[in-house]
Amino acid sequence: ALLAALAATTSAHTEVKTWTIGGQTYAGFRDEYKTDPGNGSPAWLTNQGWGHTPIYGSAMNSEDIICHEQAVSSKHSAPAAAGSSVSMEWYHIGAPKGACPKENQDEEGWDCSHHGFTATYMAPCYGPCADVDKTSLKFFKISEKGLIDFEGRYKETGRWGTDVTMYENGNVNTVTIPGNIPSGEYVFRTEVWSFHNSGDGNVAEAQAWPQCANIKVTGGDDSAGMPEGKPAMKLYSPKDPMMMYNIYLAGHATEVPVPGPPMFNAGSGNTKARRAHRSHSRAFSS
Repeated sequence: ALLAALAATTSAHTEVKTWTIGGQTYAGFRDEYKTDPGNGSPAWLTNQGWGHTPIYGSAMNSEDIICHEQAVSSKHSAPAAAGSSVSMEWYHIGAPKGACPKENQDEEGWDCSHHGFTATYMAPCYGPCADVDKTSLKFFKISEKGLIDFEGRYKETGRWGTDVTMYENGNVNTVTIPGNIPSGEYVFRTEVWSFHNSGDGNVAEAQAWPQCANIKVTGGDDSAGMPEGKPAMKLYSPKDPMMMYNIYLAGHATEVPVPGPPMFNAGSGNTKARRAHRSHSRAFSS
């Protein structure tokens, strides 16, 4: 089983297939020629190509980690009310909801052997996101889900945020836009990570799929300060415990915090001092 898991190195090539923002569903971007996917889509254009290439851990501090390889902002921004939800449908076929596919049945877009965290961020554009310099964006985290438990079929590698999205929720991850942020245009950045080829310091082989879309938040709290953020190139470090974690050999972890900054507390008006504790970094007994 371990060898089979290690051999599954190429099947987890994914992207956000559709974005549902403000009650409207938009096409995601999946073309290596950087053509507008249509429908006024706010999805950023990338060179991810038809192979759905990941960004490797070796590039976690490069510009490609912002919104994927050579990403360019969409000329569109999707309207969404503060406090409303955004749903991202990830590309994944060949597996029934809630379970791995049967033996000898191939998956595309993800694989049962792949496990990692999910995270979603926002960054203000201070103007039209179509014209933003992506390296100037400072992201604050609004959602994360990492190592959850070791139950059922996850008793060896653990049950992760990606398992919830790709198998339990039918490839959909839904997050809420904070209700107490100023109105305006933001880059909405979401990602899935897999650690099936990394661990024990082999961080360069971790795989990530960051995806971005532009949103125009309406009905926000314009008296609130903007949440503190960080450039995407500085969100993660190769020394983060989860980046170093070996999903095959670590056993039942006592604590593996989700990498990156703590989540912004949507219930707090203080953008600096009051923050939410990390979620899904709970303790487990061995």
